[in-house]
Amino acid sequence: MRILFGVFEYGLGHATRSSLLISELIKQGHSVDIISTGDALNFLKTKFKNKCKFFDVLSVSMPATKTRFFRIFFFIHSLKMYLNLKRARKITKEIIKKENYDKIISDCRYDVYDNPESSYLINHQLRFKSPIIFQDILELWLNKNMSRYKYVLVPDFPGEYNLSGDLSRNLKYFKKSKIKYIGILSQLKKTKAKKDIDIFFSVTGVEPQKSIFEKKVLNQLKKTKAKIIVANGNPKLQFKSKNIKFVGLLNTKNQEKYTNRSKFIITRPGYTSIMEFAELNIKKALLIPIPGHTEQEHLAKRFEKNNFFPYIKQNKINTLNQINPSKKYKGFKPPWKTKESIKKFLKIIGLS
Repeated sequence: MRILFGVFEYGLGHATRSSLLISELIKQGHSVDIISTGDALNFLKTKFKNKCKFFDVLSVSMPATKTRFFRIFFFIHSLKMYLNLKRARKITKEIIKKENYDKIISDCRYDVYDNPESSYLINHQLRFKSPIIFQDILELWLNKNMSRYKYVLVPDFPGEYNLSGDLSRNLKYFKKSKIKYIGILSQLKKTKAKKDIDIFFSVTGVEPQKSIFEKKVLNQLKKTKAKIIVANGNPKLQFKSKNIKFVGLLNTKNQEKYTNRSKFIITRPGYTSIMEFAELNIKKALLIPIPGHTEQEHLAKRFEKNNFFPYIKQNKINTLNQINPSKKYKGFKPPWKTKESIKKFLKIIGLS
């Protein structure tokens, strides 16, 4: 079959989880075209090179701010985001009409869809956490957009024991029959590597908060004698140290290597990172959400409440006491892992 796969460009989480599904589709002999932009598109081009055809189309273009008032910034930019989505849809519609695809799969890109019977959406956030009146309005808006797809495929588990919590449950306006929980998607695999790294600091997210996050944590880590690996270190913030090594932007192989070797991990509670923790049975980690980012804040608070992982607000990082590898949390033990999730995905879209 000819398949168009749309990938949201905010960070690299959508690109990494989608790459697993794209790889399986190609392995089965299907032709896959990819529509994305920015770092996500660059990642996918590097991974699939001549195996796919690529379209560079900007979607909603999420706002970024140095302050913690992300919600306010989000609403101020909502009109611009809406207009960007309209422009993206016009371009995407032309591509779909010209290329004549059999199936359309979208990872959180609301401009990528065709006939509802042949279109599928991957999304773990069916609700935006906000004051109740805005939350209901946004859920209605999401429901309207998701009605264009046959199913919404949630990378999580059904039932009470799950990762996304209220982001994909207790919904007011969604039909339960439309939502399919497929399980976690992680590009990383568990290995029997020796735990010889004390702290792995994985710097993720988008600017300007990415650099702010990195600088705040490094100010604390450089006071220690622990063996530390910093992934995606900003060259401007690098310094010579016997115990800290900067390794730049990691490919999948090296990300897997350092994660498996680490005794303790510091990172954002991005949904993809959390799925990787579940896949690798990670129990010792500190989560630091992007200030004002409702999804990450919800996830971080929920994980600490359920004794999965501890978290701290970015503006509270001021002493080494908060970076405590000895704290005991149980992590999240998934009912099934990525291999089974991919099988469920293929079955739902009718390609198993």
